[in-house]
Amino acid sequence: MKKLITTIVAMLFATTAYAEMTIVNPGSEEGAFRQVLTTIGQEVEHDFVQANNPVTAYSYINGANDSVLTIWSSEWPGDPDLKSPKINKSNLVALMTYETMMCSRQFANLDAMAGQDVKIATWGSEPVAKFLTVLGIEKDINFIVVPFGGSGSTTKGYLGGDADTVFTITTRQSAIEEDSATSCIAFSTDGDLGFRFVDAIVTVNADKVTTNNIRNIVTELSTTQEWKDKFSGTVTYVGGTGKNVSMFDSAVINFSK
Repeated sequence: MKKLITTIVAMLFATTAYAEMTIVNPGSEEGAFRQVLTTIGQEVEHDFVQANNPVTAYSYINGANDSVLTIWSSEWPGDPDLKSPKINKSNLVALMTYETMMCSRQFANLDAMAGQDVKIATWGSEPVAKFLTVLGIEKDINFIVVPFGGSGSTTKGYLGGDADTVFTITTRQSAIEEDSATSCIAFSTDGDLGFRFVDAIVTVNADKVTTNNIRNIVTELSTTQEWKDKFSGTVTYVGGTGKNVSMFDSAVINFSK
């Protein structure tokens, strides 16, 4: 009887923790961040905040009284003008590493771009622009960035004809290749591109039980075919281990101004 009562109390506690959770999406409505958070959100009771950018997201997170679940790009703590939640062993749920690729309907490979002005659809962020500038110098390419806010809008812009070349994460490959004239010509996984994203799924204001429950959920989800299909090109590392924290911190340094 005592064991039954203990089990019921534990279940009620877990349910209460979930019921008080707010999921905050700092990314776009069509990007990978929303896909990740809504997939996790199917397993927990929550309120959902579509913040659209890290500044608005931080204002929700910083002012929250309840537990918060969010994803934070390693790009953002590298910008001294942006405020970010602390990410450490106690609140890191998992890391998702996103490999990148370059695709084009105009060029067959990077060498074919040499000496050319290349309009390229991608994120309108300084680290990405810096990477493309360095790559352009190395390959004698003048990249002209057509900026977008997220991977979803980048894909739409490319398919809509805003540029004939695109630089984005490999999870978007199948959507981009719906354009039959497009070939994906360079990948970070092959060493062609020295740029990848590391994003942290984190809790804020959550106790240890809640954070561990979310870790368990992500562990289960990341082994499913649905997760693998949605986020192909990514690797998910669950847990607030020292190795995972160091991986995120190293990525922050890469994005630092």
